[in-house]
Amino acid sequence: MILRDHDLEIRPISDNDIQSIFEVYQACEDFLSLGPEPKASLKMVKADLDISREENGIFCGIFDKENKMIGIIDFVPKLYDDKRELAFLMLLMIAKPYRNHGIGARVVRLVEEQIKKDEMITYIYSGVQVNNQQAIKFWGRMGYEIYSGPKLLPDKTTVYHLRKKVIRA
Repeated sequence: MILRDHDLEIRPISDNDIQSIFEVYQACEDFLSLGPEPKASLKMVKADLDISREENGIFCGIFDKENKMIGIIDFVPKLYDDKRELAFLMLLMIAKPYRNHGIGARVVRLVEEQIKKDEMITYIYSGVQVNNQQAIKFWGRMGYEIYSGPKLLPDKTTVYHLRKKVIRA
């Protein structure tokens, strides 16, 4: 699976890409500082890759037209929470120099369009840390609504649960 628009490419990444993933995490330490581990580490990257595999996720790099990784998105296209009709956007991080240019919205739209190809999907879920006001506004603009929370997670972050009903044209 490779998703593209005019100057972005989203494609699955693997353990071979750990150094590039780590560099994106380092460029997102302002986001990481909102949680329990404020500094990026290779251990954190490997743990996130493992969680993605356990959840049947697709961990993807977001690449610019020069093939530089500028962000990551991790999503479960179906079977979220063992429910065939649910998808989940687990993680979206855009490196700080590339933010506020509409890249996050474009990435979410591309992934949503991929997810919507499965006619059985009825909702796409996500989560957002309660202390990340910018992200709460972003997800609201993308059509996601808070349906529960705040909830304290095992990693000690507190999140709102979000969802968006899948509407097909």
